[in-house]
Amino acid sequence: MATTITPLQPGTEAAAKAAAFAIFGSDIPPIDPDDYNGSWRTTLHVIAEEWVGEGRVERHAARTATAINDLLNTEKLFGVGSPEALAGGTALKPLIDKCRIYGITTDDLRRHGAQLHTS
Repeated sequence: MATTITPLQPGTEAAAKAAAFAIFGSDIPPIDPDDYNGSWRTTLHVIAEEWVGEGRVERHAARTATAINDLLNTEKLFGVGSPEALAGGTALKPLIDKCRIYGITTDDLRRHGAQLHTS
């Protein structure tokens, strides 16, 4: 699975620190002081590597694939524009957003069983 973090635009360390908390929230894994050089830009990459090593990215891909399939089943059962389907789509959005952060592709989601259309 390709796992990447989008590089931050040129800016300040404060922007990088804010991005770390925006991306990872309070779920930032402990960082070995040897891996941290005082730069939040470096820290973002260290965090991403930790999450890959812990299997979080794979688990997130599997969880998202399941949510996609659940939404498709809800749409079949209640209709695409139904309140149930709209609620499912709203619940799916943060999972998809995190997929973008992790670099999880549609092919990765398909490998985890997501029933995505191939158009």
